[in-house]
Amino acid sequence: MKSKPALPPVDMETYVPAAITVVRRSVGWPGILVHERRGKSGQVNYPGGIRQHVFYWFLKPLRSDVLIEGKTDTVRYQTGDGRFTPAGQPVAFRWTGEVRVLMLGFQPWFFERVAAELGTTTGLPAETNTRKLSANHPACLLMQQLFHELDSPAGAALAAEGLARTIAVQLLREFDHIRGVKPAAAAPPVAVLKVVELMRRRLADSLALEELAEVAGLSPFHFARQFKTATGHPPHDYLIRLRVDRAQELIRQHSREWTMAAIANECGFSDQSHMARHFKRVLGVSPGEFAEANPVLR
Repeated sequence: MKSKPALPPVDMETYVPAAITVVRRSVGWPGILVHERRGKSGQVNYPGGIRQHVFYWFLKPLRSDVLIEGKTDTVRYQTGDGRFTPAGQPVAFRWTGEVRVLMLGFQPWFFERVAAELGTTTGLPAETNTRKLSANHPACLLMQQLFHELDSPAGAALAAEGLARTIAVQLLREFDHIRGVKPAAAAPPVAVLKVVELMRRRLADSLALEELAEVAGLSPFHFARQFKTATGHPPHDYLIRLRVDRAQELIRQHSREWTMAAIANECGFSDQSHMARHFKRVLGVSPGEFAEANPVLR
């Protein structure tokens, strides 16, 4: 009897539970996403996990049931407490009460980079979801600072990236002792990070699979397979997502003086319609809608 194919992880930036509404802001910079969400009692099921590593910082008290492999744990959060959900781990949540939460999502390559610098890995078990971090934990205190930083447009991107890196360090330190076994099929982080850095440096270039594989020191076949294992995306799709990340930055910074065609060219898209198609696919909104929701502040 053939087994059912595994479900792919969902994307934090495009999947919003029916009981939750994104309010006030949903912002992102290369490697990180920040959502402030509100809602009522509800539930979600991630049979394939979430593609990003997500840290939840609760702005109101909340009771949450965490369901992992048929076992349910109930966790009660007070204002300022936090919870970390590692990427790619099947998990379901039920919650009771009014929801107000700030979510910090780490793209896999961003979290992998921090882990590599610490000499560790990102292979955390699903049980991490049941570990509550108190409001006085360094990661939660940093989330409070990030929350206030969102209202400060000057230098917000630099501050957010620095805070996110420090939060990632604190989370990896906290959960290192319950780390799961690193999957044997995972690509060597250094090889993947080298390719991601090349993509970022040459964002507007047409990069062939063979060239990327050579940088990684692997055959094209093994490189493509291992890159997808490590990041959740094929190399070309990952490059497109980096271009969309860059387009978001430029729209926030220059939408008053730059045309969408100029931004598309700067980010490596063949034309404005090419950028719009991928922007809509990745983020669920058009570049124009994104620009309207994220006005340039002077």
